Amino acid sequence: MTNPLKNTSAKSLWHYNTALLLQAARMVERLLTEARPGFVYAQAVGPHVRHIIEHYQALLGALSQGEGCVDYDARLRDLRVQTDPTMTLAALQQLTSAFATLAEDPTLNLSTALTTRLQAGAHGELELQVNTTLGRELLFLSSHTVHHYALLGQYCRAAGVEMGHDFGKAPATIAFEQAHVAIGA
Repeated sequence: MTNPLKNTSAKSLWHYNTALLLQAARMVERLLTEARPGFVYAQAVGPHVRHIIEHYQALLGALSQGEGCVDYDARLRDLRVQTDPTMTLAALQQLTSAFATLAEDPTLNLSTALTTRLQAGAHGELELQVNTTLGRELLFLSSHTVHHYALLGQYCRAAGVEMGHDFGKAPATIAFEQAHVAIGA
């Protein structure tokens, strides 16, 4: 019998990552309509969003191929996603649709076994494959995305688009700030 807490937790992480991807879509849409003249999507924002998308695609690839090896370094590096905001939005839509389906999959839980392959070393000369879990990879992806958003928030501000006070902040930072405001510190 499946532990309902594991499914709820996995579902929550799928939904959280979906919410992050929806933030990216909203950011791209706002930049297209609100950015200052001279803003070039492909110069600053596009490469970061493509990078984020391709990390999520790596996880989906591992789950769909059944081998369970997430290879973040073997990304497609599709320059169309980087340079064409409509391609970016389409890729984000594909991901959020896939996540909605995966969030309902009772066979996927936080402890679903995966491996991840990474290159390391100053020149990528080290190749490592380590055991991991779906929960750990969903946490990694959310953290990775939020930290890119911290940079993207700066690019948005420079383009005249304010994404909000909490955009690009780690959830723990937001919780810490809210707790200190609540107690008057």
